[in-house]
Amino acid sequence: MAEPTWKKLVDQLKDQQHKSPYLDRLRQRLPASGPSDLAGELLREMASALGRSEDKINVALLELELQGKALDELERTSGEDPTERAARVAAFNRQREAAAHALWELRVHREALGFRRNDDLAALYPIPPKRR
Repeated sequence: MAEPTWKKLVDQLKDQQHKSPYLDRLRQRLPASGPSDLAGELLREMASALGRSEDKINVALLELELQGKALDELERTSGEDPTERAARVAAFNRQREAAAHALWELRVHREALGFRRNDDLAALYPIPPKRR
C-alpha cells in the first residue's frame, strides 16, 4: 500500500513537537493484520478504508486547528491588516466546511459498514464555529 499523503505533515509537526489529539490519532495508525483468507482480506480492506476516512477527518481538523492558531496569532499582533485577516477568516471557514464534509463522509462510511451508533462522532471530531 502507498504511503499516506498526510505522513509528511505528521512528521513535520512531530518534529516541531506540536500537541494535538488529531495528530496523535494519525500517528497511531498501524497497518491492519489478521486472517489471510479471502474473508479476512475483505475485512482488512474494509477496516483500512474506514481508517482512511478517519484519517481524512483528522487531517482536516489538524489543518483547521493550525489555521485557527494562525488567525488567533494575527489578531494578537498590533498591526493587523483587515485584508489579510479577511483572507485568513475565509480560508478558515473553507477548511471548516471541508472538515464538516469529511465528518459527514465518515458517518456515511460507518453507516454503510453497519455501524449505526454514530452519536459520539461529534464529540470525537468537534467542528468549531465559523469565524467572522
